Amino acid sequence: MSIALVSAGVAGLALLISCLCDLRRFEIPDSLSVVILLAAAAFGLATPGFDWLWHIAGLGVMFAVGLGLFAAGWMGGGDIKLLVATALWTGLQGLPAFLLGVSLTGGGLALVLLGSRAALKAAGVETERMPGPLREGAPMPYAIAIAGGAFWWAARTWPLA
Repeated sequence: MSIALVSAGVAGLALLISCLCDLRRFEIPDSLSVVILLAAAAFGLATPGFDWLWHIAGLGVMFAVGLGLFAAGWMGGGDIKLLVATALWTGLQGLPAFLLGVSLTGGGLALVLLGSRAALKAAGVETERMPGPLREGAPMPYAIAIAGGAFWWAARTWPLA
């Protein structure tokens, strides 16, 4: 098994674990973003012709955009760190497709959560007391959208054979 394939698997697993953490505690451990960054570096070192400049540029652009989103209070720090770490994988060229996937997944997630909350409320369930993302007013676990966008980008662009 190649280092590149193992690196991709490790990053994918870290993304899935980040989803679980965000669902349970609305928090993404920094260590998971670090694992994704290190896995991207290992992938780059194991892949001939990996264009470091473009991948670091993707990270830089996502960091700048993320800083603005965080400063405006639109996204949490854990979400931004996860986006930045994943942007090292996509590079600048893959960043638009990745962010489109994140946006589509996030929109779908928002519709599911809002619809579920409304259905529970209509059924007479007090959603204010529910645990996790079904609780009325709970934040959206955006790691799910980030992972969805990353997997969507990877499925469309990677020849993982």
